[in-house]
Amino acid sequence: MSHEMHWPTAHCPRPKAVSIMVKSKIVVIGDAPLVTGFQLAGLENTVLTEKQEFEKTLEEYMGKSEFGIIVVNENMLNEIDWRLRKKIDSVAYPVVVPIPDISGQAVAGDEIRNLIKRALGFDLGAKK
Repeated sequence: MSHEMHWPTAHCPRPKAVSIMVKSKIVVIGDAPLVTGFQLAGLENTVLTEKQEFEKTLEEYMGKSEFGIIVVNENMLNEIDWRLRKKIDSVAYPVVVPIPDISGQAVAGDEIRNLIKRALGFDLGAKK
């Protein structure tokens, strides 16, 4: 009596490997210096916007599933409505990354590290 197991091929094909890697695009939303800088670096998805249209544009791109990282002008981000700010702070995808404007003054020092930690669920920089 043989106890050898055979994988049934006729009725139940083997499951295929499922990739958990998700490809997502980066988009930059902001003023001319920010957008131009990223365009010069080769980024294709850029949106030039004024302060008045920034919030609407940001909300629009947060709803587009193909964008996983949204780079924005930090000063513009700091002036958005509190409800949108709360939404940004509560979601892990997409990640909204604020970049200081041309003045170079950053408000939050560990902002990017915290965003990555929230998106991944663990701290990449934590020492063991």
